[in-house]
Amino acid sequence: MEKQRLSTIIMGAGVWSILFIGIGIFKIATKNNDYWVEFLLGGLSFIYLIYVLRKTKNNTNERYEDERKKFVSEKSKVMSFDILFVSIFIFKILISTGKIKMDSNSVLSIIIGGGLIIQLISYLVCKSKY
Repeated sequence: MEKQRLSTIIMGAGVWSILFIGIGIFKIATKNNDYWVEFLLGGLSFIYLIYVLRKTKNNTNERYEDERKKFVSEKSKVMSFDILFVSIFIFKILISTGKIKMDSNSVLSIIIGGGLIIQLISYLVCKSKY
């Protein structure tokens, strides 16, 4: 299951079990006779919560894979930003000294295209490295 969806299911089952058990205790305190319905619903929610937690307990491979993907994505973004910053700095020096003559439209197109290429390459490097 997807990590976000699984967290929502776990939280929902926990909230429902606490809610219905709490209502059942309140109905016992107020001496209502239909308290068993709330205890039944709370118990079923609690059993489902235990089932979901047991099912995901040994599913560490999926959790580590998600953490690895997140780490690779963040690392490649940092690496591509550093490379892009250095290349923009060198490009600026070359244009200001007159070694390269370009208008602003061409410079922006090259920076955007280079940024996309650098992002792809840095992602592939980080993915193979980590």
